[in-house]
Amino acid sequence: MKKKEIFEICSAFDLGSSIVEPNRVYGGLLHRMWKIQTEKGGYAVKQLSSDIHLQDDAISRNYELTEEIAARFAKQGIPAIAALQSQGKHLFEVEGTYFLVYPWVEAQVLDSKVVSEFHALKMAEILAKIHQINLEIPRPEEALADSYPTASLLNIIKKAEEFNCPFIADLRAHEQDLIAMNEAYAHSVEPLKQNRVMSHGDLDQKNVLWDIDHQPILIDWEAATFVNPTYDFISTALNWCGIITAQFDQKLFVKMIRAYQKAGGLIDFSLLPAAFDGTCGWIHWMVYNIERSCTLGESEQKTMGIEQVNQTLATLLRLRKVMPDLMAAFGAG
Repeated sequence: MKKKEIFEICSAFDLGSSIVEPNRVYGGLLHRMWKIQTEKGGYAVKQLSSDIHLQDDAISRNYELTEEIAARFAKQGIPAIAALQSQGKHLFEVEGTYFLVYPWVEAQVLDSKVVSEFHALKMAEILAKIHQINLEIPRPEEALADSYPTASLLNIIKKAEEFNCPFIADLRAHEQDLIAMNEAYAHSVEPLKQNRVMSHGDLDQKNVLWDIDHQPILIDWEAATFVNPTYDFISTALNWCGIITAQFDQKLFVKMIRAYQKAGGLIDFSLLPAAFDGTCGWIHWMVYNIERSCTLGESEQKTMGIEQVNQTLATLLRLRKVMPDLMAAFGAG
């Protein structure tokens, strides 16, 4: 961070004077996070990616709204953290760079490659509570993006080939699988617009901190939106049961179903096929990262893009393989 940015942030949010150099906190996939220490305490400062066009009023309003959603959920007993405000706004801009500022919390993120029954079942319970609150608030942007045209998907794969991306052979080898999953997702969009409730929207391991007492703290609410609860539960459970790893735990998936239902969560069995197809929407994240990878030279963003394409492609293929068994698991749950 630049000294001017630190000074203006500390002044605007009345944080006091910075007493040490800010520390970069690693772990995010899109934005940069810093820790600022002042005589008043510690603060987490999120430097929003330049890929987010915050000069667009609709986008900036959505960021403001999702921070308000986090604050509203916190008042309802959900362990959420919302950004601080300066002059009634959460977003703060310094010479074209945008920031969000949070109280610093001494807690840790669970490694996404670690599958823990304790943490997974805790998240099932919290998600059920979030869905039951059914928070009423002005509607933010939709969680489910419009379907991605097959022609566009093929064009981005061709672009990766032109840039000689290291993952192009895998994309070509699984091109038909990607087309099928993309089309399955497209068919899920309309059915999943039924019976939506407000939720976090991206409740995977990277967005949950665990304190010294092993209690969760939900962060990064920027994807908060109205979403079908059955789809939201399935997407969340897949992450916490290790779908991005080679050690996906199907028995834990069944336990999460039971924990979610015991805590009051309701499964719409008529929407199970659409809900599972909806998870194929992870292909949008893969496409975004293909774009990040199609640049000349080396950069942190390009390296992260390549890593995420490889991980997301493997996750999608794993999901395609286990999906029939997982749908059957709801009978066992």
